[in-house]
Amino acid sequence: MPDDKHTNPSEEEIRIRSYLIWEREGRPEGKSEEHWLRAKAELDAEFEAKWRAASLEGESTTFVLPLLPISTPPSRSVAEKIGTETPRAAAG
Repeated sequence: MPDDKHTNPSEEEIRIRSYLIWEREGRPEGKSEEHWLRAKAELDAEFEAKWRAASLEGESTTFVLPLLPISTPPSRSVAEKIGTETPRAAAG
């Protein structure tokens, strides 16, 4: 089973969806728990569908940024080329 943080909606996402359901139904009183449970069920289903689709397409649900090598280290000479002084030259 995938990592929970990638498959479960956050409390904030459930709160927003619950509010939208409440709005859509005309703001009825006394149905907050029903709206919360329905919002959670809808979001759980959406998260599961997205996760399954990503798995079927061979995509990872975990995002890792690659370490990219720097071919040439930064140089202070760039500042001189655009007409500004480097901090070392200004102090001396």
